[in-house]
Amino acid sequence: MRQKIVIMGVLVHDPAVWILDEPLTGLDPKSSYTLKEMMREHTDSGKTVLFSTHVLEVAEKLCDRVAIINKGVILFCGTFKDMQERFQSDQSLESLFLELTNHE
Repeated sequence: MRQKIVIMGVLVHDPAVWILDEPLTGLDPKSSYTLKEMMREHTDSGKTVLFSTHVLEVAEKLCDRVAIINKGVILFCGTFKDMQERFQSDQSLESLFLELTNHE
């Protein structure tokens, strides 16, 4: 409930840019789904959502662009399709992340 209240408080002003750190943590499945829909609607309206997540399946499905950061260094930034083309792989984002970070 605390996570829902924090998110509602931040988004009630409808800022053009949303910066969210692990926004799905602590949410029930319905609230998580609703937030992901809100994030997609926000970006579809030409605005920006920047969020961090350790749930790479969510990033793979939701994000227009992804960045892989390891020890403060950006190893890749671009679309998931660009990542697959660059590394000549049809693997998941999770698998590519593990390869790029050498399973650290």
